[in-house]
Amino acid sequence: MNAMRPMTRLTLVLIAMLLVVSERDHVVAAPRADLREPPLASGVARDREEYTEKILAVLEHRVADSASRVKAAEKLATLNDRQLRLMAALSDRVALVGNGPADGLALFLITALLILS
Repeated sequence: MNAMRPMTRLTLVLIAMLLVVSERDHVVAAPRADLREPPLASGVARDREEYTEKILAVLEHRVADSASRVKAAEKLATLNDRQLRLMAALSDRVALVGNGPADGLALFLITALLILS
C-alpha cells in the first residue's frame, strides 16, 4: 500500500503539469514551404548519383565484362534510395579493404541485390 502512494502522487503531479502546460497557447506557425519544388529533390538526386558512382567504381575493378557493367548501371537506375544506400555502403567496404573474406561477401551481396531486385 505504501508503494502505491508515491506512484499515485507522481501520477497526479504529471496530470496536473499536463493540464497547466496544455492551457498555454504557445503555438508558433512554421514558415510556409514552397510547393513548386521539393526542397530535397536536388540533394536526393545528387546522393543517388554519388551512390551509383561508388557502386560502379567497385564493379569496374571486379567485373571484367563491360556489357555486365552496362546492365548493372541500367539496373541501378531502377532501384530505390534505400537499396542504393545499402549497396553503396557495401561498395565502400569493398573499396577500402578489398581482399578480405568480408569484402568478398560484400561484393557477393552487391551482386545478389543487383540480380534479385
